[in-house]
Amino acid sequence: MPLLILIWNNKRWSLIMLLCIVILCQLFQANRLAGDLSKAETACHDKINKKLKPYIGAEKKAQELANKAGEEYEKSKEVERVKTEFITREVQKIVERPVYINTCIDKDGVRLINETGNTG
Repeated sequence: MPLLILIWNNKRWSLIMLLCIVILCQLFQANRLAGDLSKAETACHDKINKKLKPYIGAEKKAQELANKAGEEYEKSKEVERVKTEFITREVQKIVERPVYINTCIDKDGVRLINETGNTG
């Protein structure tokens, strides 16, 4: 009986204590449910991985085959590229300006003619 009188006289603090107890209970329940959820998620991922295992192996084999085919293609492309580079790098030698030598003109005249031809 004195406990009920104490609670009745301190209504505000009694309500605060009751709410704290409820909050603690909710916190414990939420943590327990979060643990159950993580366990269920782990079990689900394990089941999915077991079912996907053959497909993952087949995907790896297909990726290896694709890589081999790509390497072979690059090798054949490299052989063609070398041939193409060899053909495209051939250059013809072109004479730009002929040098005129005439016996009628002395050496100074030939030098002046060649300079005017080179600077133009």
